[in-house]
Formats: sequence, structure tokens, C-alpha cells
Amino acid sequence: MKLRWLLVAVLLFPATVDAQDKKDKFDARPALVPYRLSDTHHTIVRVKINGKGPFNFVVDTGCPVLLIAEPVGQKVGLKTDKYWATLDKLEVEGGLELTNVKARVETPFQIEGMNGMGLAGVELHGLMGYTVLAKFKMDYDFTKKQMRWTPVKTEPLEPRPLGKGAKEANTGMDIMIGVVRLMTAFLGVGPPPPPQPRGFFGFELDEKDKEVRVARVLADSPAAKAGLKKGDRILSVESVEVSAVKTVLERASKITAGKTLSITVERDKEKHELKITAGDGL
Repeated sequence: MKLRWLLVAVLLFPATVDAQDKKDKFDARPALVPYRLSDTHHTIVRVKINGKGPFNFVVDTGCPVLLIAEPVGQKVGLKTDKYWATLDKLEVEGGLELTNVKARVETPFQIEGMNGMGLAGVELHGLMGYTVLAKFKMDYDFTKKQMRWTPVKTEPLEPRPLGKGAKEANTGMDIMIGVVRLMTAFLGVGPPPPPQPRGFFGFELDEKDKEVRVARVLADSPAAKAGLKKGDRILSVESVEVSAVKTVLERASKITAGKTLSITVERDKEKHELKITAGDGL
């Protein structure tokens, strides 16, 4: 009888291990996250919050949490408890997605000040801090238009309360905001116009020996629907000859959702004229 039970245990054990391995499987595929530098040289990425957006967030390694400006929190419909809210979903442009993200809904004085004077060149909506950034290994290369973010298997420490509504602790900051508003009135400087989101195309490029080729086309993306294929060599974009990826990125960055990007590609020694209608958001 003992031998039978031992045999059953041995037979069941591998299945248990396999099930656990499957459960613990972690997807560490990197993503290329588009970014832009503001006029103040802040690194800005675009995100959607609970499917709404996109919003401009400053990547701030010195910020301990994800900080969302109050007007954005109201627009998205976030329910807060002493300034804290839990996001169902946070999407970072480039294909990254986080769920159940804890965030603080309060307008940082830096954001209010820069928006008030239009210093950044775009409207800023929050700061992306440690609790989000700690989930990724990020490769910065300011010669490129994208950063590589690789998910890491770690759980950041829980955000700690900043006090009774940080505003009480930041009385001096409130005064600073008032000074900024006063300066704005005297200088006649106003906030920038509402940003127009970049268009989404859904393809990635490689560059070698002054030739630019399509490295990847996302399924069901605007690029795929226009007929762009992996391996296509980009000859020109918007009638401008192409010999570097940055040329394509510079031209594409000016195309907003609903507008068309014209490109000429070479495939099997034949030229093809393609028109890609930019999609919305991420």
C-alpha cells in the first residue's frame, strides 16, 4: 500500500511542477517606446489611462510614484481616496501595458508651472516615477527616436503616503505657483495650444549601409493595410529621398491621425507607391 502511494506521488509531482512553471512564465519581450524631448529637455512619453488618452508624461526617475494631474484624473473618471487611485490599465505607447497600477492624482507644481508658462512646448499631464519605471530596464539613446524598455520580473515597493495631501506640506510650492502665474500675466506668456497626437503607423525600421528597410510590420496596423511588407526598402518619404531612419521618423512625426504618409518602396526590384493613413493614439 505504501508503495502505491509513493508511485502516485511520483507520477503527480511532474505535472504539478509543469503547471507551476506555466503559471510563473514571464514575458520579458522588449518594446520600442517612442519619446520626444520637450523644449526644456524633459523626456516625454505618451500613455493611455483606462483606455483614454493619449496623455504626455515626463519620465522622471526622481519621482517616487506615478503622478497624474488632477484635470486628467477628472477627465478619465478616476475615483480617489486621499489622493490615491488604482488604474485598471496603463498603456505606454510602443505596446507595453500594466494593470492595477497605483497612482497619485495631484497636479505637481512643476507641471502646473511649466504648463502655465508654456515652457515645455506641449501640455504635460503628469510624471512617470519609480513605481512604473522600476518594472522595466530602460535603454536611453538620444541619437534615436525610441527607447527600448524591457520588462523585468520585480515588484517595486509600495508607494508611501506623502502626507496629508502633499499640498499642506508644500505651502512654499503653492506660493511658487502663484509667482509663476503672476509672471505669466506680466510676460503675456500663455500655455501651448492643445497637442495634436502623432499618428500611429505600425512599422519598425532597420538601417545599414545607408539603406533603410522595414524590419517589422504590426498585424492589422495602418502600414499593413497599406501594403507595406517586411524587407521593403524605403526609397523616399513625402518625396524626400531616404538614406537614414531619422529621415523617415522626422517626416512621420509630422503626420497626425487621419492624415496620409506617402512613401516609395522597392520590393523585388520594383517600385511601389504606398499611402499610409495614420491611425489614432498608441
